[in-house]
Amino acid sequence: MDIEVLILAQLMKGAKHGYEIKKNIIFVMGNDKIVNNNSLYPKLKLFEKRKWVIKKTEIQERRPKRYVYSITTEGEERFNTCLTEFTLETIRIDNEWSIRLAYYELLDQETRRRLLDYRETYMNEKLDHLQQLSKVVGNSEDMDYSEELYFYTRSMVLREIELIKELSRKLEA
Repeated sequence: MDIEVLILAQLMKGAKHGYEIKKNIIFVMGNDKIVNNNSLYPKLKLFEKRKWVIKKTEIQERRPKRYVYSITTEGEERFNTCLTEFTLETIRIDNEWSIRLAYYELLDQETRRRLLDYRETYMNEKLDHLQQLSKVVGNSEDMDYSEELYFYTRSMVLREIELIKELSRKLEA
């Protein structure tokens, strides 16, 4: 997963310095492995080159200078493209689904519908696969993993299907 959309999303909410962008992404995604200085700053430099962001130097008393990044109109357009362009294969990736769910309110009706349809398709495929696996649950000779993992995974899939149906109902209202 490219962190492009996550960085741009932070800047959509206002100018920020690098550490603040990183901290907010980690908070939103609940994963400290998703972004680090070696991935963040080269992306910001690339964004600056592409004119998606503007970097300003902020002088601080008794502290090193820091850079504050602001999104440009081109950056806003790129963010919207990143968020709205996806395929069924993309939405099979949990992080890609999570990103779009995190910024769900920024999606238009048509994009929301497509997102929910794609993820529901994937979750139903996953549920079908689990139902096939259920035939071997309890038979330790044929089981590739524990019964606990099977039931945990199944409950998570069912909960996600409920969420998708709930969001779909709200979309149709």
